Amino acid sequence: MFMGRWYRGCFAVKLVSMLRFQILLLFGASLAHIVVAQEHSYTQGDIAAGGQFYRMNCVGCHGGDGATVSGIDLGRGKFKIAKNDEDLVRIIVNGIPGTGMPSTNTSSARATMIVAYLRTMNEVKGRQSIAAARGNAGRGKVLFEGKGGCIGCHRILGSGGRSGPDLSDVGHLLRPIDIETAILDADDQYPLGTRPVRVIRKSGAAVSGLLVNQDTYSLQLVDQEGSLRSIERSDVKHEGPTPSWMPSYRGKFDAQELADLIAYLMRQKGVQ
Repeated sequence: MFMGRWYRGCFAVKLVSMLRFQILLLFGASLAHIVVAQEHSYTQGDIAAGGQFYRMNCVGCHGGDGATVSGIDLGRGKFKIAKNDEDLVRIIVNGIPGTGMPSTNTSSARATMIVAYLRTMNEVKGRQSIAAARGNAGRGKVLFEGKGGCIGCHRILGSGGRSGPDLSDVGHLLRPIDIETAILDADDQYPLGTRPVRVIRKSGAAVSGLLVNQDTYSLQLVDQEGSLRSIERSDVKHEGPTPSWMPSYRGKFDAQELADLIAYLMRQKGVQ
């Protein structure tokens, strides 16, 4: 009788322990999910700024889609060393000794924004492509030089206008969805880092152009005639953004034409 009660007591204790263990596992899994969700809860402002910083600092080696370096695919979370976002921030700031990843002068805050962009690189929420599945680069070249009139403002390998960004290596710098967004909604973003600005001099004279460079002492703009204008900051009364000169091509190209134009631009990766 005593042994039977002892066995039943042991079984009850084991059952309670197993239930507690399962509850802890479930709680731990839920907590882990919450931590991961919090780790990736970046704002749209973080992501947008991170995209600009990525194109300024990282795209030269990793490419617009983050998959240029062998064995690494930044947009799909394929890393050789990093296990979480904190690791990525440290690597961006400090580099990896003995590898091709150098240290940078960027701050942890800016590196965190870059990570925010990487975590959403392959997400296109609100930016679904309307292009056809496949494009023909040959037909796209004809559209670029003809119907689209793109060559009037943009140069490719020395040929074309100067009032818009040079597109000679756009296929290396941007993803297809970035190119499509720039074509359809020019005011939505400036993925190549240039943006149109209007500068009011102290004399009252106004100058508009694409902001191509700036430092502590001056601004460099390219005006609509393609001429480079340098303006001393000491002569600037006001500076602010202005609507893009590029018109939206939404509705001007059908899905196949848009795909063809994107295919042509994606081939532009500079002098090979």
